[in-house]
Amino acid sequence: MNIEHYNNMEQQKQIQIQFRLVDVQELQFVNLSKQWPEGELQVNNQLQFNCDTEKRIVRCVTNFEYKKNDITQLILGVQTVFEFAREGWSAMYDLNGDQWILPVGLVQHIADMTIGAARGILAIRSEEAGLPKQILPLINPGQILQNNISFKRIPQTKTMPIGNSGGNA
Repeated sequence: MNIEHYNNMEQQKQIQIQFRLVDVQELQFVNLSKQWPEGELQVNNQLQFNCDTEKRIVRCVTNFEYKKNDITQLILGVQTVFEFAREGWSAMYDLNGDQWILPVGLVQHIADMTIGAARGILAIRSEEAGLPKQILPLINPGQILQNNISFKRIPQTKTMPIGNSGGNA
């Protein structure tokens, strides 16, 4: 993937970032409904990113909560794990700030893959649970994620909440 990376406002360079999807995990699938409600449900979602800078690993977690009349019916949590090649990871390092800067386009791409994985897990798990087919509303990561994100050099995982958005399915 080619990403436009900005070290400062005057200088722009293109770098090639190689990464691979290492794992997709269902973190939670909780059906709290005694009887599935009729009609539209409100669907809230959240995206979070965390990073293990020593291992060149970025995780994206997405959570979806289906509600009817402010009562939670279903919760779905999915995590994807990405490992970056050393060269691309080094290219995203900002020496002055002692941090890695993930360009917004890359962050949006990772979020899009995570949401897609959640869509597939939701379809399978809803069927297994005997629930009516659930729809994950279309989500444009470009509307939620509009800036680069950065991770300081620390040996432990750092979590960075990105935001909430709500919608109806």
